[in-house]
Amino acid sequence: MQWIAIKNRVIDLGAGLIHDQGEARPLPPRLLSLLQHFVNHPDTVIARDDLIEAVWGHLEAASDDSVNVAVSSLRQAIGDTRRPHRVLKAIPRRGYLFDAGAIRFLSTEEATALLSNGDATSPAPIDSASPEIWSRPIRPIGLGMTAALLVAAVLAWLQPWREPPSIADIGRAVAVLPFVDMTVDGDHGPFADGLADRIIHMLTLSPELDVTARTSSFAFRDSQSRIGEIGRSLGVDVVLEGSVQRADDQVRVLAQLIDADSEMHLWSRTYDRPIGELFALQDEIANEVARTMTETLLPERDLPHASSQQVWELITRGRVAMDRFTLESSTAAVGYFRQALALEPDNVDALIGLFDALGMQRSQGPMRTGTDTEDVREPYLDRARMIAGDSALVLRAVGDWHFSHGRPDEAISSFRLALDRNPNDATAWRHLGRILFRQARYDEGIEPLRTAARLDPYMTLGTVWLADAFWAVGRAEEALFRLRDSIERQPNFPQAHDRLATYLLQTGETASAMQHILRAQALDPESAARHFRVCEFWLQLGDDESAERCSKAFAADHDDPFREGYLRQILNGFRGELAQQIQALEAVVALGNDRDPLTPALLAQAYSRNDCPAALALLSERFPGLFTTEPTLNPMQLMPAHTAIHCLQQQKRGDEAQALLAAHSELVDRTRTEQGPWLVVGHEKALDHALHGDYDAALAALEDLVESDWRYYWWGLDFYYPSLQPIVDTDRFQRLIERLEAGVAAQRATFEKLQSEDAI
Repeated sequence: MQWIAIKNRVIDLGAGLIHDQGEARPLPPRLLSLLQHFVNHPDTVIARDDLIEAVWGHLEAASDDSVNVAVSSLRQAIGDTRRPHRVLKAIPRRGYLFDAGAIRFLSTEEATALLSNGDATSPAPIDSASPEIWSRPIRPIGLGMTAALLVAAVLAWLQPWREPPSIADIGRAVAVLPFVDMTVDGDHGPFADGLADRIIHMLTLSPELDVTARTSSFAFRDSQSRIGEIGRSLGVDVVLEGSVQRADDQVRVLAQLIDADSEMHLWSRTYDRPIGELFALQDEIANEVARTMTETLLPERDLPHASSQQVWELITRGRVAMDRFTLESSTAAVGYFRQALALEPDNVDALIGLFDALGMQRSQGPMRTGTDTEDVREPYLDRARMIAGDSALVLRAVGDWHFSHGRPDEAISSFRLALDRNPNDATAWRHLGRILFRQARYDEGIEPLRTAARLDPYMTLGTVWLADAFWAVGRAEEALFRLRDSIERQPNFPQAHDRLATYLLQTGETASAMQHILRAQALDPESAARHFRVCEFWLQLGDDESAERCSKAFAADHDDPFREGYLRQILNGFRGELAQQIQALEAVVALGNDRDPLTPALLAQAYSRNDCPAALALLSERFPGLFTTEPTLNPMQLMPAHTAIHCLQQQKRGDEAQALLAAHSELVDRTRTEQGPWLVVGHEKALDHALHGDYDAALAALEDLVESDWRYYWWGLDFYYPSLQPIVDTDRFQRLIERLEAGVAAQRATFEKLQSEDAI
């Protein structure tokens, strides 16, 4: 049989020509011989040694690596590049099988008919259910082309395949894909993951390389994308992929470094080692990659090896679990790290892994209050600092520790030290950008967050934080685009849905926002934080009955008195039950969450309606910076500053009020308050005008907000804010309230329609 069709290629086995995309190209002689051997033995497992004798002539003429490269090149030539391979399949520990069901044998007449229809298009993939595809014509090959192909075939015989790119042509960005478990039972996935994870860690230590983080590389597990597509998605120049087979005390590792642009192999190696040499093998493979790309070896590792492969597998399981960023997954990660520490108490990777996992677990669990604010992570960080205080991993954790305990300058210093030691640590870049953002240094925070996104493009948490920074500096469209793009690529990451919901809410798309917040809860159903957000969002739709039912369910499902009390007070406020709201706020503040700025600010605002002395006393205790001679503010202090100014004015403390009002006005002017971060609601410009006594301007600012579909924490304009009281009874104010409430009702109707359509 001289002619076959594979996917969208028609192959002339006699002439060694592949017809594809209206063109014909020669198949190098060695690859032609290999393909002919497979075609002559379809559906048969052929051992490597048999292939070598049949194609190369004798066993000494080729190695396992030669077979690996040849098979990979043949797959590329015939279009069998998507994994799992459909045509040329690897059979673990046995050899290769050529699947006859994935090809079609053609008669000469059929092939001639295909090649004589005179069009530049190529035939569609073979599909017995779609015979019409064969009506698509192929451009005929003229004499000039035939001569050129003969010349090319001769050259190909002299040089069987193209030269791979030279070192000078290779870039510096590399990704390591998860290694494939080729063990017969397929039960060594964590073993294979641990191998790839350690190679990634070693490569990150090189200042000459840009190394994609494990989170993003592992997003392509079991992907059917071509190496070129993966390379473009990750923004890398080369990709390391491989497989692992383990039998008793021996391990075989196949590693292949592939140029992402040309999809050519830079090298392929097979390593057969005792299992006890696995850690040394990881270093060897990582150094081989570094030598290829930079002509230098990697620096010495900054942490010792684990004591056993079992410990490293547990650590890898914990890290992979944390990628999902849910309460369930962080709890699972805590378990894995604890198991690792039970086997090796001084393993720094496990100590810091447990430190990180406990932090994630607490962020998704009940809100800390009173004596519960003790940080249970401290012993693990202290132990890690004693063992390896100068390692990049520990320094990054120290930065997190300082950040969570209100020491931003120390945190920034620790993150920068960590990055000096490991410039490819995407997590450290991400956390550095986050703390700069939290310090209201938004523009300064964008660059490290960009770097984190480049090194770890599929880590959605980094995208969320970068979107926060863009949003804060007024680049709302870019923020929304990044969040939507991230959800399209990683639809099951709850934090992206949560943040997109917040920003959609701020732009008036309340119905869509509610859908995303429900999706976030569905992805992380055990989380108190996700459940709380759903209850809160019902009020954004004006549905206090659903909010109340949700709050009761929350109280039944979670032991979280802080969030339970907060929901109670927000319901009271929504319904205008002001005395009950104050009682609920006082109960929440009494729980003793010192790191909560919002609730005391709300309580002070509630006091200010009738009791400015109580409001100022609370603000002086919780926000002392408001009462300095030259007060400085960040956006999260706008609410308490507004309350303080109003009460200072009421008490005729003009100089203090004027100094704070000047700082308030300056901050409002340079903050995009209609779409700002967290405590910025959107109406701050209107409130600032009211504090200045310019009520016409305050009304105009509110009207502009309503005109632009603002409805973020929309209720209570007529009673929450004492500074607006002089205008709440005007016709103009009442009309804008009516329009505001009509917009909320329309969004609620839209949401109900969307829900009914989804149900159908």
